Amino acid sequence: MSRFFLIASALCLSAVLSHGEGIPYEVHGQAWSDFGRIGKASDFLLPGGTSDVLLDLNGNPILSMGAQFTVKASLGENWEGAFGFGAHKISHALGHGQKSFLTISMFQNFLTESRLTWFSGEKENPNFSITAGSFPYKYHANVQNLGLYLFRGPVYPGALMGGFQDFAVDSTKSTQLGAKFHHAMGNFSHDIILNSERELPPTFDWSLGYVAKYKAFDALEFGAGANFYRLFAYDKKLQTPGKLTNEELQFEKARYIEVDSATGDTVFFTHKGIKTMAMFSLDFKPLFGIESLSRDDLKLYGEAAIIGVQNYGKTYGDIADRIPVMLGFNLPTFKWLDHIALEVEYYGSPYRNDLVRLGNNNTVAPWTLQKHPIPSPKPAENADYKIDANGNWKNAQGDTIKVNGTGLARENVSVDNLKWSLYLDKTISNHIHFIAQVANDHYRPRPIATGLIDATGGTAEAFSEASNWYFMLRAGYFF
Repeated sequence: MSRFFLIASALCLSAVLSHGEGIPYEVHGQAWSDFGRIGKASDFLLPGGTSDVLLDLNGNPILSMGAQFTVKASLGENWEGAFGFGAHKISHALGHGQKSFLTISMFQNFLTESRLTWFSGEKENPNFSITAGSFPYKYHANVQNLGLYLFRGPVYPGALMGGFQDFAVDSTKSTQLGAKFHHAMGNFSHDIILNSERELPPTFDWSLGYVAKYKAFDALEFGAGANFYRLFAYDKKLQTPGKLTNEELQFEKARYIEVDSATGDTVFFTHKGIKTMAMFSLDFKPLFGIESLSRDDLKLYGEAAIIGVQNYGKTYGDIADRIPVMLGFNLPTFKWLDHIALEVEYYGSPYRNDLVRLGNNNTVAPWTLQKHPIPSPKPAENADYKIDANGNWKNAQGDTIKVNGTGLARENVSVDNLKWSLYLDKTISNHIHFIAQVANDHYRPRPIATGLIDATGGTAEAFSEASNWYFMLRAGYFF
């Protein structure tokens, strides 16, 4: 069904633009170049548990470039279609003195949109609309980096996602594949989202989300939502892999189940779960009659979520460990800049924010038992980093690395709880866009050309302590 939405919308729009006469359409696009550098990273270990390689990320450059375009066509009084694609190149020098495959450049393509929309009312602000295909969806307009928990990242394990210009914060790039039902009545609006999982395995599961928002006094917006993540499974065996036999798993059973040593009861972990979210945005300018500042200045905004409402086992026994909270504020720019946004986040999970057991990322595949690893719903543990009971780790050369007191130590699991991001941007002549960001966020290095998430990198955040940071700069042109 995922392929149906994608192919049907693309073919329909292509046919219209190729053979239609007098059909109004418009073209949008952008091109950009990024440069950044990791200032400080305390985590020198390569995740995965099977590789003995040191990674020193301090001072490493981050380079990328890309371009995209989108065609939007009016297909009738109440119909609109859109199709667009882009590509970007990423070059990550991941680790000093590493093998060449760790610094290879990587090309990735993506869809900006591939959709059909029927709407009632104004096209830009419809009373009711139905969209099918691949489309962007950002429910919290003020977010620049952190947050957007409802449709970003898995539930079990509760890993958070983010980073510089992540697709989820860019409303010109597709993040959903499925359908959206939108209804607005006065200051109230709500959306139903049916989305197919195409990034994190097991792929092709369907999730059902709901978001409602209300605006009051031209200054306050608040909302809430829920996401029934992986409500409809493509393969139930992959959704709850602990119920497979040992022969089918070919992995340690401990990754998929938890057995109570006292009672002998078995807990079967599942990727399926429910997220809930609450958000707000408060604009102080109309409250105090201020008109001399930029449009988004003096806005306070925030979001909190529950990443999995169900408690079970010791691993997911405390709901407080699964509640991220973020708060942002747009500092006054006095029209010299478009935004100066400071965002902070707290997430008290006792586990590393790591995707190491989830297999491959951005690789759409049916996760058959024979050819692919079965993704685990259990979070990464110290065992994945080869740390012994004394807090030591040894590489292939037998060198011992002390992790006591760092973000990897068992007794110091809270040092990565706090994240922060400072974002600045400026638009010149309505077409040239400059962006700068300094942050300690959920950025994950993506070192290899295939984009696989495994023992060769790409699973873990680069920053495991509050003092870690990096910066990114972007120059781009859009039309």
